[in-house]
Amino acid sequence: MKTCDSLNPFDISFMKLHVVLAAVLLTVSSCMMIGKGVVHTVGSGETLYRIANTYGVDPQDLAEINDVDDPRTLRAGSKLFIPDARRVLKVNPLPQARAVATHETKSKINYVVEPEREDRIVMDKKRFAWPVSGMVESRFGMRSGAKHDGIDIKAPEGTPIKAAGDGKAVYVSNMRGYGNMVILKHQDDFYTVYAHNKKNLISDGDKVSKGDVIASVGDTGNAEGCHLHFEVRQGKKVRNPLFFLP
Repeated sequence: MKTCDSLNPFDISFMKLHVVLAAVLLTVSSCMMIGKGVVHTVGSGETLYRIANTYGVDPQDLAEINDVDDPRTLRAGSKLFIPDARRVLKVNPLPQARAVATHETKSKINYVVEPEREDRIVMDKKRFAWPVSGMVESRFGMRSGAKHDGIDIKAPEGTPIKAAGDGKAVYVSNMRGYGNMVILKHQDDFYTVYAHNKKNLISDGDKVSKGDVIASVGDTGNAEGCHLHFEVRQGKKVRNPLFFLP
Protein backbone atom coordinates (compact mmCIF):
# COMPACT_ATOMS: atom_id res chain seq x y z
CA MET A 1 0.00 0.00 0.00
CA LYS A 2 1.30 3.45 -0.84
CA THR A 3 2.08 5.71 2.06
CA CYS A 4 1.40 9.35 2.84
CA ASP A 5 4.18 11.73 1.94
CA SER A 6 6.06 13.51 4.69
CA LEU A 7 4.75 17.06 5.04
CA ASN A 8 6.98 20.11 4.89
CA PRO A 9 6.41 22.94 7.40
CA PHE A 10 3.99 25.58 6.15
CA ASP A 11 4.91 29.22 5.72
CA ILE A 12 2.62 30.70 8.37
CA SER A 13 2.67 34.20 6.88
CA PHE A 14 0.97 32.96 3.71
CA MET A 15 -1.42 30.33 5.06
CA LYS A 16 -4.89 30.62 6.47
CA LEU A 17 -5.37 29.83 10.16
CA HIS A 18 -7.07 26.46 9.56
CA VAL A 19 -4.21 25.31 7.33
CA VAL A 20 -1.71 26.35 10.01
CA LEU A 21 -3.66 24.32 12.58
CA ALA A 22 -3.54 21.25 10.37
CA ALA A 23 0.18 21.76 9.85
CA VAL A 24 0.79 21.98 13.60
CA LEU A 25 -1.07 18.72 14.12
CA LEU A 26 0.24 16.76 11.16
CA THR A 27 3.80 17.91 10.46
CA VAL A 28 4.92 16.42 13.77
CA SER A 29 4.56 13.07 12.00
CA SER A 30 2.69 12.46 8.79
CA CYS A 31 0.54 9.37 8.42
CA MET A 32 3.68 7.41 7.50
CA MET A 33 7.22 8.35 8.49
CA ILE A 34 10.52 6.54 8.93
CA GLY A 35 10.64 5.05 12.41
CA LYS A 36 13.75 5.97 14.41
CA GLY A 37 14.51 3.50 17.17
CA VAL A 38 15.48 -0.11 17.85
CA VAL A 39 13.70 -3.45 18.12
CA HIS A 40 13.92 -5.05 21.57
CA THR A 41 13.35 -8.78 22.03
CA VAL A 42 11.44 -9.38 25.27
CA GLY A 43 13.24 -11.67 27.69
CA SER A 44 11.84 -13.80 30.49
CA GLY A 45 10.69 -11.65 33.40
CA GLU A 46 10.82 -8.40 31.45
CA THR A 47 7.67 -6.36 31.96
CA LEU A 48 6.43 -3.51 29.83
CA TYR A 49 7.19 -1.08 32.65
CA ARG A 50 10.74 -2.36 33.14
CA ILE A 51 11.48 -2.17 29.43
CA ALA A 52 10.04 1.34 29.19
CA ASN A 53 11.96 2.46 32.28
CA THR A 54 15.23 1.05 30.94
CA TYR A 55 14.89 2.97 27.69
CA GLY A 56 13.44 6.10 29.29
CA VAL A 57 10.14 6.05 27.39
CA ASP A 58 6.58 6.43 28.62
CA PRO A 59 4.97 2.98 29.23
CA GLN A 60 1.76 4.27 27.66
CA ASP A 61 3.60 5.32 24.49
CA LEU A 62 5.41 1.97 24.36
CA ALA A 63 2.13 0.09 24.75
CA GLU A 64 0.35 2.12 22.06
CA ILE A 65 3.04 2.03 19.38
CA ASN A 66 3.35 -1.75 19.83
CA ASP A 67 -0.39 -2.38 20.10
CA VAL A 68 -0.06 -3.94 23.56
CA ASP A 69 -3.47 -3.47 25.14
CA ASP A 70 -2.80 -5.87 28.04
CA PRO A 71 0.78 -5.89 29.42
CA ARG A 72 0.09 -9.21 31.18
CA THR A 73 0.08 -10.97 27.82
CA LEU A 74 3.57 -9.80 26.89
CA ARG A 75 5.46 -12.91 25.78
CA ALA A 76 9.14 -13.70 26.02
CA GLY A 77 10.47 -13.56 22.48
CA SER A 78 8.07 -10.83 21.39
CA LYS A 79 9.51 -7.87 19.50
CA LEU A 80 8.90 -4.33 20.76
CA PHE A 81 9.81 -1.22 18.82
CA ILE A 82 11.49 1.32 21.12
CA PRO A 83 11.07 4.80 19.61
CA ASP A 84 14.13 7.08 19.48
CA ALA A 85 16.43 4.49 21.10
CA ARG A 86 19.91 4.25 19.58
CA ARG A 87 20.89 0.76 20.76
CA VAL A 88 19.45 -2.31 22.43
CA LEU A 89 19.79 -2.22 26.22
CA LYS A 90 19.83 -4.96 28.86
CA VAL A 91 16.66 -5.02 30.99
CA ASN A 92 16.82 -6.34 34.55
CA PRO A 93 14.03 -8.94 34.89
CA LEU A 94 11.92 -9.59 37.95
CA PRO A 95 13.79 -12.33 39.89
CA GLN A 96 10.67 -14.43 40.57
CA ALA A 97 9.78 -14.45 36.88
CA ARG A 98 12.54 -16.97 36.18
CA ALA A 99 10.77 -19.56 38.30
CA VAL A 100 7.52 -18.88 36.46
CA ALA A 101 9.23 -19.25 33.10
CA THR A 102 10.44 -22.75 33.95
CA HIS A 103 6.84 -23.84 34.44
CA GLU A 104 5.61 -22.06 31.32
CA THR A 105 8.22 -23.05 28.77
CA LYS A 106 5.62 -23.79 26.10
CA SER A 107 3.80 -20.47 26.11
CA LYS A 108 6.64 -18.35 27.51
CA ILE A 109 4.12 -15.86 28.89
CA ASN A 110 5.50 -13.41 31.46
CA TYR A 111 2.78 -13.79 34.06
CA VAL A 112 4.68 -11.84 36.69
CA VAL A 113 4.00 -8.14 36.21
CA GLU A 114 4.10 -5.04 38.34
CA PRO A 115 0.38 -4.26 38.65
CA GLU A 116 0.77 -0.99 40.50
CA ARG A 117 2.73 0.25 37.50
CA GLU A 118 1.27 -1.70 34.58
CA ASP A 119 -2.23 -0.55 35.53
CA ARG A 120 -1.28 2.93 34.34
CA ILE A 121 -1.93 1.86 30.75
CA VAL A 122 -5.05 3.78 29.69
CA MET A 123 -7.72 2.10 27.57
CA ASP A 124 -10.48 4.68 27.06
CA LYS A 125 -12.74 2.46 24.98
CA LYS A 126 -15.78 4.73 25.32
CA ARG A 127 -14.04 7.87 24.10
CA PHE A 128 -14.94 7.47 20.39
CA ALA A 129 -17.16 5.42 18.08
CA TRP A 130 -16.08 3.66 14.88
CA PRO A 131 -16.30 6.12 11.96
CA VAL A 132 -17.01 3.32 9.45
CA SER A 133 -17.60 -0.42 9.66
CA GLY A 134 -14.97 -2.58 8.04
CA MET A 135 -11.81 -4.59 8.45
CA VAL A 136 -8.75 -2.83 9.85
CA GLU A 137 -6.28 -3.59 7.07
CA SER A 138 -3.40 -1.64 8.57
CA ARG A 139 -2.92 -1.02 12.27
CA PHE A 140 -1.22 1.74 14.23
CA GLY A 141 2.52 1.57 14.84
CA MET A 142 5.44 0.20 12.89
CA ARG A 143 4.73 -1.03 9.36
CA SER A 144 7.56 -2.17 7.04
CA GLY A 145 10.10 0.01 8.83
CA ALA A 146 7.89 3.10 8.94
CA LYS A 147 5.59 4.44 11.64
CA HIS A 148 1.90 4.47 10.73
CA ASP A 149 0.09 7.19 12.66
CA GLY A 150 -3.43 5.82 12.37
CA ILE A 151 -5.44 2.82 11.27
CA ASP A 152 -6.72 2.05 7.78
CA ILE A 153 -10.29 0.74 7.66
CA LYS A 154 -11.31 -0.93 4.42
CA ALA A 155 -14.71 0.13 3.08
CA PRO A 156 -16.39 0.48 -0.34
CA GLU A 157 -16.13 3.77 -2.21
CA GLY A 158 -18.81 6.21 -1.12
CA THR A 159 -19.41 4.61 2.29
CA PRO A 160 -20.58 7.31 4.74
CA ILE A 161 -17.91 8.38 7.23
CA LYS A 162 -19.37 9.31 10.61
CA ALA A 163 -18.00 11.61 13.29
CA ALA A 164 -16.36 9.51 16.00
CA GLY A 165 -17.55 11.96 18.65
CA ASP A 166 -19.14 15.32 19.29
CA GLY A 167 -16.91 18.10 18.06
CA LYS A 168 -16.16 20.95 15.71
CA ALA A 169 -14.59 20.89 12.25
CA VAL A 170 -11.28 22.75 12.38
CA TYR A 171 -9.94 21.64 8.99
CA VAL A 172 -11.90 20.54 5.92
CA SER A 173 -9.80 20.58 2.78
CA ASN A 174 -7.18 18.67 0.82
CA MET A 175 -3.62 17.98 1.96
CA ARG A 176 -0.75 16.31 0.16
CA GLY A 177 -0.58 12.63 0.98
CA TYR A 178 -3.81 12.65 2.95
CA GLY A 179 -6.03 13.73 0.06
CA ASN A 180 -9.45 15.06 1.04
CA MET A 181 -9.37 15.30 4.81
CA VAL A 182 -11.46 16.35 7.79
CA ILE A 183 -10.12 17.16 11.26
CA LEU A 184 -12.52 17.39 14.19
CA LYS A 185 -11.68 18.87 17.58
CA HIS A 186 -13.20 17.24 20.67
CA GLN A 187 -13.13 17.68 24.43
CA ASP A 188 -9.89 17.27 26.39
CA ASP A 189 -7.80 18.53 23.44
CA PHE A 190 -8.50 15.40 21.38
CA TYR A 191 -8.60 15.54 17.57
CA THR A 192 -9.74 12.93 15.06
CA VAL A 193 -8.49 12.83 11.49
CA TYR A 194 -10.38 11.32 8.53
CA ALA A 195 -8.35 11.06 5.31
CA HIS A 196 -8.39 9.83 1.69
CA ASN A 197 -12.06 10.85 1.49
CA LYS A 198 -13.90 10.80 -1.81
CA LYS A 199 -15.81 13.89 -0.74
CA ASN A 200 -15.91 16.06 2.36
CA LEU A 201 -19.49 16.80 3.35
CA ILE A 202 -19.07 19.45 6.05
CA SER A 203 -17.36 22.84 6.22
CA ASP A 204 -14.82 24.52 8.49
CA GLY A 205 -16.43 25.58 11.75
CA ASP A 206 -19.37 23.17 11.56
CA LYS A 207 -20.39 21.58 14.84
CA VAL A 208 -21.12 17.88 14.63
CA SER A 209 -22.55 15.19 16.88
CA LYS A 210 -21.26 11.66 17.19
CA GLY A 211 -22.62 9.65 14.28
CA ASP A 212 -23.17 12.58 11.92
CA VAL A 213 -22.03 11.89 8.35
CA ILE A 214 -19.04 14.12 7.59
CA ALA A 215 -17.51 12.60 4.44
CA SER A 216 -17.49 9.55 2.18
CA VAL A 217 -14.83 6.87 1.73
CA GLY A 218 -12.49 7.26 -1.24
CA ASP A 219 -8.90 6.86 -2.36
CA THR A 220 -7.66 10.45 -2.73
CA GLY A 221 -4.10 11.35 -1.84
CA ASN A 222 -1.54 8.58 -1.57
CA ALA A 223 -3.99 5.73 -1.13
CA GLU A 224 -4.16 2.44 -2.97
CA GLY A 225 -7.69 1.15 -2.84
CA CYS A 226 -10.64 2.68 -1.03
CA HIS A 227 -10.27 2.96 2.72
CA LEU A 228 -10.49 5.43 5.59
CA HIS A 229 -7.26 6.52 7.22
CA PHE A 230 -8.32 7.39 10.78
CA GLU A 231 -6.13 9.06 13.39
CA VAL A 232 -6.57 10.09 17.02
CA ARG A 233 -4.39 12.85 18.41
CA GLN A 234 -4.28 14.52 21.81
CA GLY A 235 -2.82 17.94 21.22
CA LYS A 236 0.11 17.23 18.88
CA LYS A 237 0.64 13.73 20.28
CA VAL A 238 -0.33 10.79 18.09
CA ARG A 239 -2.41 8.15 19.92
CA ASN A 240 -3.36 4.59 18.98
CA PRO A 241 -7.00 4.77 17.78
CA LEU A 242 -7.70 1.19 18.90
CA PHE A 243 -7.14 2.28 22.51
CA PHE A 244 -10.10 4.66 22.16
CA LEU A 245 -12.59 2.61 20.14
CA PRO A 246 -15.07 0.04 21.54
